[in-house]
Amino acid sequence: MSMDAFRIIKNDDLEELQELGSGTFGTVYHGKWRGSDVAIKRINDRCFAGKPSEQEKMRNDFWNEASNLADLHHPNVVAFYGVVLDGPGGSIATVTEYMVNGSLRTALLKNSKSLDRRKRLIIAMDTAFGMEYLHNKNIVHFDLKSDNLLVNLRDPQRPICKVGDLGLSKVKCQTLISGGVRGTLPWMAPELLNGSSSLVSEKVDVFSFGIVLWELLTGEEPYADLHYGVGIVSNTLRPQVPDSCDPEWRSLMEQCWATEPSERPSFTQIAVRLRAMAASQKVQS
Repeated sequence: MSMDAFRIIKNDDLEELQELGSGTFGTVYHGKWRGSDVAIKRINDRCFAGKPSEQEKMRNDFWNEASNLADLHHPNVVAFYGVVLDGPGGSIATVTEYMVNGSLRTALLKNSKSLDRRKRLIIAMDTAFGMEYLHNKNIVHFDLKSDNLLVNLRDPQRPICKVGDLGLSKVKCQTLISGGVRGTLPWMAPELLNGSSSLVSEKVDVFSFGIVLWELLTGEEPYADLHYGVGIVSNTLRPQVPDSCDPEWRSLMEQCWATEPSERPSFTQIAVRLRAMAASQKVQS
């Protein structure tokens, strides 16, 4: 694969300022690159573990995907600047746009009072627009959740939300199917959990979006108080919807988390419905 499709960034050109969080696939830092704020994700070596032939294939998949991500340009998708190959111990990293308020999960915990219904609808629309764009480019996210949606709340009237943490989709898909990740279970579609990988399609992201709509509605973490693995895997568990929930929001949310992938709407359909909700509530997107 040609390396000129996107930028190789030298590790020496990066300055790490602070760790923002770590997960199954790596650790993310706020840093500087050529004077600009960036997010640096150092990818866990175990993402590329396995026999040498498998490692080679995984690195190739990573490359191919990175070059695709560099071609994405959408206001609701976090911009991808390049990759680092000469990190500590030969580790790989990705360098992306930095979002000043961090994740939607953090914002829901910290700023829930200021995120009124109108703003939550705008965030849902932004996410749907970003996901519609990705699916139109045949990119499946596989790990859509409030931790991976990044927000900028500086304009008190108009929050901005972007889909982040793209990439490593093959690694993610394998990891999820081979046993899942506890931190991701509540957002995982049943077809990922019961190992029916032949059914895995872009509709796994729609299921996850249904759970994100619930997070936006309640500000809570799904199943925070339950040992939920069994119920999700057996496909019987969905988060409890408060009675105060708007009927259109409820109906969209429940269709997104339908058990049958074919019954879930596409993000194009979701965007149309959210726009209609915004129009009826006189929300300017």
